[in-house]
Amino acid sequence: MGGEMLFCLNENWSFRKEGDSSKKVNLPHDAMQTEKRDPYCRNNKQSGFFPGGKYIYEKHFNLDKSDIGKCIEIHFKGVYQNSDVVVNNVKFTGRKYGFVPFTIDISDAVRAGENTLIVNVDNSLEPNCRWYSGSGIYRSVQLEIRDKCHIKRVNIETLSINPAVVRIIAETTLNCEIAVDIYDNEKMIISGNIGEFTIPNPKLWSAEHPFLYTCLIRTNTDERKILFGIRKLEWSANTGLLINNEEVLLRGGCIHQDNGVLGACIYPDSEERKVRILKEAGYNAIRCAHNPASFELLNACDKLGMYVMDEAFDMWYIPKNYHDYARYFQTEWKKDIFTMVENCKNHPSVIMYSIGNEVSETATKKGVETCKQLADYVRSLDSTRPVTAGINVLLNVYARAGFGVYKDKGDYKAKPLEPVNKKIKEKKTGSAFFNSMIQKLGPLMFLVSKGRKGDKASKGAAKSLDILGLNYAASRYDYDVVKYPERMIVGAETIIKELPYNWERVKKHKAIIGDFAWAAWDYLGEACIGDWTYHSYKGLPLLAGSGAIDITGKIGAEAYFQQVVWGLRTKPFIGIHPLNHAHEIPSKSAWRFTDCIDSWNWQGYEGVQAIVEIYSNSEFVRLSLNGKEIGTKKVKKFRTLFKTKYQNGILMAEALDSNKKVISVHSLVSGSIETILSVRPDKRSIYANGIDLCFIEIEFTDKGGNIKPFIEEKVELEITGPAVLAGFGSALAKTDEVFDKQYHNSYRGRTIAVLRAGYKTGKTIIEVKSSGVQSVTLEIEVQ
Repeated sequence: MGGEMLFCLNENWSFRKEGDSSKKVNLPHDAMQTEKRDPYCRNNKQSGFFPGGKYIYEKHFNLDKSDIGKCIEIHFKGVYQNSDVVVNNVKFTGRKYGFVPFTIDISDAVRAGENTLIVNVDNSLEPNCRWYSGSGIYRSVQLEIRDKCHIKRVNIETLSINPAVVRIIAETTLNCEIAVDIYDNEKMIISGNIGEFTIPNPKLWSAEHPFLYTCLIRTNTDERKILFGIRKLEWSANTGLLINNEEVLLRGGCIHQDNGVLGACIYPDSEERKVRILKEAGYNAIRCAHNPASFELLNACDKLGMYVMDEAFDMWYIPKNYHDYARYFQTEWKKDIFTMVENCKNHPSVIMYSIGNEVSETATKKGVETCKQLADYVRSLDSTRPVTAGINVLLNVYARAGFGVYKDKGDYKAKPLEPVNKKIKEKKTGSAFFNSMIQKLGPLMFLVSKGRKGDKASKGAAKSLDILGLNYAASRYDYDVVKYPERMIVGAETIIKELPYNWERVKKHKAIIGDFAWAAWDYLGEACIGDWTYHSYKGLPLLAGSGAIDITGKIGAEAYFQQVVWGLRTKPFIGIHPLNHAHEIPSKSAWRFTDCIDSWNWQGYEGVQAIVEIYSNSEFVRLSLNGKEIGTKKVKKFRTLFKTKYQNGILMAEALDSNKKVISVHSLVSGSIETILSVRPDKRSIYANGIDLCFIEIEFTDKGGNIKPFIEEKVELEITGPAVLAGFGSALAKTDEVFDKQYHNSYRGRTIAVLRAGYKTGKTIIEVKSSGVQSVTLEIEVQ
């Protein structure tokens, strides 16, 4: 590999919170997970009541004498937030924004032998984020040693697909001769100098067929290996979104960056698992809400096939929280957008850039000018992808009238707010204001987006965007496609219940290219905003509860509803409202329309009235229990409801056509009375690299594997060997339990444990125990 050397610096850091003693940690490391949840902390529900703080990380590393004089850089994939870096007492400025990577050239600060690296992280100014951000060095760190003449940047662009022509551009520090080799798997298919290459017998990249080529860029002293896809992207209101000359409708979902029981930590395995489950659930696109995607996520989307809307910011210059990024926006936005776009260029999965989410600035003249400035800058960096933004029309209507906008008195001070001794009730502004209004008024709010006020509130931004992203404003679709025939629209954020209305218009109008539901995957923070909360659960709100897929990776009823509407599922789906809460009335969320579970395994609840939901794209549905018909109903908006008393047996739904002829059948089975622990690791071996993960699903089931969702009991783990517990928990949104213990209560019969490889090999033995059931032991090899 010429003179290039790449080292992972994740191992053996000294970590401490300011004022505390130090301990050894391996990166990625989420310092917020080490904090005690506090009902009075300034972050409040936004972070799930986790406070922030100031943290110091220290690492020692050695360099050979031969390395000195070369280009030596440290690459931080993500540090939250306000960081600075000190190498041998030489201070470097890190990054204020906590969601973008950054690189520091330490060539002149290092010496032969031992070197000291200190990273200071300040996440004490809170609140600064509307969701759980994490703290500290929550992504990986790498040390790169290269010759002074090295490759700085490579860009690979598809010029055409028939014939398949790609343009490869490389930038070096000095005037070096550059050679290019392109591989199809292990076979080299073409070589030459930088420029244009015609690829023989091309295999095109798409979400359905995510084929990746390997490009090897070489100089005499350096080389870079880059995976790329041959993918052509076009868009217009007349043709819609075309990928490789074929129209694509985006079946999208919004996701936050956290990984549930892993906190904010990001690993290749966590991102691949997430994307794999999202694809299984029927999504072909994700929106990274509301910050740039990690390298690991983009790599997973390239590899597995998932379209990405990458998003820069949740705010511009008007704060949504007292200490948020708006305080730095004017000086920082340009370099942060540059970083986002540069990171995306060679990823075929990225098909769209979003420059902001629910930025009420777009309701003002200055904000419209800012929108154009940002959009033009993105296009100057990359003109091959369209630019959008998530415009909340209703929020803009209120902003134009002077409501729901943060009023800054001009006396902002970058210091911690005064502590409080009672629960905080902050005045809601921006997105939080909109969320509060939706909860109170529900669908009535969307009518405001439809009229002339909504038109005025959104048209300024629309002029600067290639595709107008509309948040909760599908009521504008039919109006806008007529009045603005050149305008393209994407449902950047929508409610799943409204998918039948939205998707009908996506299919009807070329200009409307897809729908991104809130939320595809549940997340930490914005606690209980989307949950159906049963008050028999005690504790502090922790999770949003909005996800069609919960934090353990279980695909939920709303995801199956989407599959039915999208036409991906022909069999009816059967869901049961939880019988263990049959006599409770939950606090319901505007973001959810159900909390039903696809299980008919409720032993002990015989005779309890069950509410049964069935999702189907048929004209009628017939429901029967143990061969006895319960009823036949016409399907309205893909959904029907039945009531019946629970008894063990087979619950069967038949999808019927207009003549009541059976089209398809689906059943749920009660199973046996005996309960066992079903323990399913997603792999049996991991590598001793410090970042490999093993996800272990733990469920209470019968012998046939049918889950028993009413069992919510303590599960304990005993772990011996080189792997460690990275996180253990359930999908319960309101709880005082955290994820760093070797015990946790199940929720809906389920928990998930995640093992993380260390740097030593050997066998790891995990024993899973719970009262009243036989324990289960499994073995994971760390090699």
